[in-house]
Amino acid sequence: MSDDIGSAGNCLARYHELRIKRPEYFREPADSPIAILSDAGEIAAAQSEEAARREPNLQLAPDVRIGVLAADPYLGTLTRDAVRFADQSLGIYNPHIGEAGCVILPRIADRVVLVRIFRHATRDWAWEFPGGRVAPGEDPDTTARHELEEEIGAVGTSLRALGVIHPYPAFSSTCIHLYLADIEAFGRPQIAEGILAIDTVSPARLLEMVDKGDITDAAAIACILRAQLRNLI
Repeated sequence: MSDDIGSAGNCLARYHELRIKRPEYFREPADSPIAILSDAGEIAAAQSEEAARREPNLQLAPDVRIGVLAADPYLGTLTRDAVRFADQSLGIYNPHIGEAGCVILPRIADRVVLVRIFRHATRDWAWEFPGGRVAPGEDPDTTARHELEEEIGAVGTSLRALGVIHPYPAFSSTCIHLYLADIEAFGRPQIAEGILAIDTVSPARLLEMVDKGDITDAAAIACILRAQLRNLI
């Protein structure tokens, strides 16, 4: 294979650099049933076992490179580990090292603010709360305030942290910081981000929307649950 950015050698070299730079993503708890392999011989053996496992569908999934497969400042880093499973068999695992995000449930008086936003991944409209990516090194509280101002023109914001969730831990390390925000007013929707409208609903109507599937965003639903458990809505 040519020595390009996607070559097996470059993927593995970038991976070794990442392991040094971000060791927290490669921790080995004493009771972990899945061990990450670093020895070259063990990595080769894991690739061989995985290739044999994929043999019936090898044309559909022939790639068994180990290392950093892709990286993007917004999406994070897609890696592939060589691993030893609990039954001592070898194989590969595809973890995504995700960027942090935040989602904010805005409350104005006794009503909850929702945005109607178009999501490219699903190619559909959704009811959600304001939110966005937390830039590396930025305080999530600062991001939350910026997102409220940018997406709905919120003023007079008072934040209350509702904790952190991992929306898809089987695949990604991504975490989302949840907030409830009391706002005094809101302005126009951020059209550039695909937000069509801003609406307010009662807490009872909000729960109906979750129950009927009008709200399907996992972080929004987590925000609602955390706020309810704290008797905030």
